[in-house]
Amino acid sequence: MVEALMSNARTIAITAALALFASVLVSFEAEALTPLQQRGQVLARGMCGGCHATGKTGESPHISAPHFRELDRQLDLDKFTRRLREGLLGTHRDMPMFRFSRDDADALVAYLRTIQGP
Repeated sequence: MVEALMSNARTIAITAALALFASVLVSFEAEALTPLQQRGQVLARGMCGGCHATGKTGESPHISAPHFRELDRQLDLDKFTRRLREGLLGTHRDMPMFRFSRDDADALVAYLRTIQGP
């Protein structure tokens, strides 16, 4: 009985330590971003996260939506800011048209640059 309690306590302690470590990593990632990049991250998650994978990992909720971490393979990020400002019509048929302000377009592209894969 005592051994079972010790085992459960050990499991709880390990789980708590892992959860704390994960939260520290998330905090560190957010702190590593500039305020402009953080704004872009919020825009990406809020406006696009329902369909697209907007981080360095994970799958897109919408099967046809490209992962944001791979966008530099499909388009020129230097020109993407202008496309966002002029009105972006998506590459998958379910995507609505978006038009960003200059500041929001700059923020989103700044964030996208931070997550591009190798």
